[in-house]
Amino acid sequence: MRIYKLLGRLAVKLVVLLVSFTFALPVLAKEINVDGTLYPSLSEAFSHAKDGSIIKISAGDYQDAAILKADNVMIIGEPGTRIFGKATKGKGALLIQGTNTLIKQIECFNIQVRDRNGACVRLEGKHLILDNVYFHDSQQGVLTGAQPGIVHIINSRFERLGAGGRAHGIYVGGGTLIIEDSQFLSSKGEGHEVKSRAKETRIIRSVIASLSGKDSRLVDVPNGGKLEIIASVLQQGTETSNWNLVGYGLEDYKYDMNSVTIKDNIFVLDRHANQVLNIKHQRVKPVVEGNIFVGNMQDAFEAGNMVFKSRESAGLEAAPNLPLLN
Repeated sequence: MRIYKLLGRLAVKLVVLLVSFTFALPVLAKEINVDGTLYPSLSEAFSHAKDGSIIKISAGDYQDAAILKADNVMIIGEPGTRIFGKATKGKGALLIQGTNTLIKQIECFNIQVRDRNGACVRLEGKHLILDNVYFHDSQQGVLTGAQPGIVHIINSRFERLGAGGRAHGIYVGGGTLIIEDSQFLSSKGEGHEVKSRAKETRIIRSVIASLSGKDSRLVDVPNGGKLEIIASVLQQGTETSNWNLVGYGLEDYKYDMNSVTIKDNIFVLDRHANQVLNIKHQRVKPVVEGNIFVGNMQDAFEAGNMVFKSRESAGLEAAPNLPLLN
């Protein structure tokens, strides 16, 4: 009996020690630091940003939305910085009204608004760089106005975005769009992975893929301009609602200079019937060379490219696996 009482006392002491140790551990509090000053919310922090400010957001979940009016601001998160579930002004989680904004290492998801175009980033200002962001499971990743300047996306992933055929992975209303070393995957609600009304659209070393999403076009450039798709992988899935992979000028031409260059890519067409490139009125003669096309397509791109009728004949794994660029 004494042994049991002794063991009981030891157990109580052990629990007390464990509880004391747990409360003694440092608590990782969420912090939003603007030029050395801490703020309790994204909305308050962004409202105190000045031209040239650096906003540092520590790891944690932020169910908040904010408006940035200052210019030349850097917004930098940490691994595990997650913004979700709230929009401001019925537009998006981060409403950027300033010029020259960098957003780095931020995850954003579950942004919904009444107009069905709720975006992780709504750009009303000019010149935006997104570096190492992960935007997913919202109505839209990025939405801009008609004059956004240069939108540059680097090392980022956009996934399961779209709504009602009017919201997309990214929707740029003008300016210049550059996508490098990034992924746009599984758009939903018949949205495009990339929709760009920009004067110049460049996609380099990136992956644009339907996978299992019910998307529309992989890339839609409805007003013409300069389009370049270089050294990338584009895959059209079996659930896509559009037989075009790339649309060009389909809502009429807006720019004086129009060109299409598609080089050194891998196209995988898993849908039963496909057109890789749909150019309205055949107004431009595209440069299409050095590509690998896999699947059933209506385009005559045999010259200067490699064409395979199936994944098997090309030596590729079954869908939805994606090939790698060398």
